[in-house]
Amino acid sequence: MAGLSHYQNSLSSINKFEPVYLNQFEVTIIPPSAIAGGPILLQHVTKVGGLALDKNPGTVSQKFKFAKRNYAGAKPEQTYMDLSLSFSVNLNDQNSMYVFKTLRQWSDLIYNPLTGAMGIKNDYVGTIVVSIFNKHGDVFRRITCKDCFPLKALSPMNLNYTSTEIYKIDAFPWAVDYWEDLFI
Repeated sequence: MAGLSHYQNSLSSINKFEPVYLNQFEVTIIPPSAIAGGPILLQHVTKVGGLALDKNPGTVSQKFKFAKRNYAGAKPEQTYMDLSLSFSVNLNDQNSMYVFKTLRQWSDLIYNPLTGAMGIKNDYVGTIVVSIFNKHGDVFRRITCKDCFPLKALSPMNLNYTSTEIYKIDAFPWAVDYWEDLFI
């Protein structure tokens, strides 16, 4: 009987469809040409947030006496996306926090607090590609975020003698003006 909760009544079960795991992804970061370190950043991304790709214009409503009618709005409320990436931070053989340094250099292209120099958009935008794949590594969705740049300065390091916490960069925000969403 269809509808009974039995293994044979589930198309996902009998066809052995694999679930989508949220830890099967890779991030490729292509910084502006003035910044090196994209492959290094790739190896330190631990989380991706804010992939709010689907936009909707919301609703507007009218009333006639007590009857309310709703319509799709005439314009989307937001056409951009605020992405967030979290990074682990390590020291290399030269005792450099290379992930922090790369992100700091990228942010300095927008505004350098040490010199007061401000950049133009052509100099500080890059690309972030999020590839989501199955357990075999077959990509089934690729989101290419174009014209990306850091939204805020890096958070300060909160040092504490009694802590054993490892330094990481959590939810570092990025502005994304445009993206391509490819389902394979």
